[in-house]
Amino acid sequence: MSSFAEAKTCVFWDVEDCPIPDGQDPESVAINIRSALANNGYGGEVTIWAYGEKYQVQDFYESAGIKLFPQGDDYARYREMDLAVFDWMHESRPELTNMMMVSGDKLRFTRVLGMCNDLCHNILLTQPQDSPRGCSDCTSPLSAIVSAEWIWESLSAGGDPITTA
Repeated sequence: MSSFAEAKTCVFWDVEDCPIPDGQDPESVAINIRSALANNGYGGEVTIWAYGEKYQVQDFYESAGIKLFPQGDDYARYREMDLAVFDWMHESRPELTNMMMVSGDKLRFTRVLGMCNDLCHNILLTQPQDSPRGCSDCTSPLSAIVSAEWIWESLSAGGDPITTA
């Protein structure tokens, strides 16, 4: 991980699958995500992009330094997240970067995360407590490409990952 310690990190956060926990707001979640990353050796600049339904209030997120991309349904949100990951990956080349996917459906992003890993981007993953952890049907298991995995409820509170490579 040392080569990624000071690399930029972009967090791609699905706020529908991983909503803001009770008692928190976007600002506290953003602070906690940055703190959790720094406490685990990722000290570079952190950018947070959130993807939600159209009813999300942009100012609520943007005042916390989070860029909100309001989308329609699940499909539109996932498609926008896929495209954003590709854009980040290509705009960042040849820089080393950390990419954190915060979503309830990690299998949905297996292909794009595998491509990012192939291009030497460090992959970090976060899912809600109730999401399945296995990847038995993947041709390239996520466990082989993910450097650290958090539970959303822990990350949003500034906690440590459940696994590290």
